[in-house]
Amino acid sequence: MAKKKTPRKNVAKKATKRAAKKSPLVPNKKAVQTKVNKRVAVQYLIFVADDEDNGKEVMHAAPLATADASYLCDRVIPTLRPLSDEEYMTGPVIILRTLARFSYVLFEQELYWCAEWQPGLVVIRFSPHREMAWTGIRSPIPNFGRREPLPEDLAAYDEDAENHQYNLVFKAWDAQFDEDHRRWKKFKPASKAVQAEFEAALAKVNDLGDQLQARFGDDKSGAAAKKCQENMNQWLGEGIRLK
Repeated sequence: MAKKKTPRKNVAKKATKRAAKKSPLVPNKKAVQTKVNKRVAVQYLIFVADDEDNGKEVMHAAPLATADASYLCDRVIPTLRPLSDEEYMTGPVIILRTLARFSYVLFEQELYWCAEWQPGLVVIRFSPHREMAWTGIRSPIPNFGRREPLPEDLAAYDEDAENHQYNLVFKAWDAQFDEDHRRWKKFKPASKAVQAEFEAALAKVNDLGDQLQARFGDDKSGAAAKKCQENMNQWLGEGIRLK
């Protein structure tokens, strides 16, 4: 997701509808934006190995920067659409079997899994009181993942703009492995309440463990993984362009 120099062009006067036509993940026009409530914490969650306790992983939490929290809550979350158990097991679960970078964000007792994945940022919501939901947001970087830029990508690109997609993934990812980053981002051991919310949010998807083992445990040919990748490409398409 790192920014790369790309020729800039004039912003198109007419917003493109190409992404909406080609991606099944079209945002609900009637969706009500989830305004960030300053009284409610929007937190990154990471796991840090404790060298003094035989490498035991300890959950740490830190607040998101206001602009990044607003991007997630006000712009990304309203584009979520339902994700069934079967869709999860034949699509997004493949992310766990790759080297893709990702982060966890806790907001209002629900967990948002943010992954760097074509077409840019894939976000999946895990919740203790409602079904899974997901979205695929197109990266603002025209040549993200070495793809061929489309005219609308070049037209909308602003190399000086903050890349919130990058921030949502890598501010937490980097902190997980670097003590300095944890200090700079104000990570601290998570409270028992936060840990409980994390576990509750993942309880439903964790129940799919046996089914996933049956599908992938003996997948020596890689057929199941390949199918997941194909589904991801089809379902996400060009992704949703946020304006």
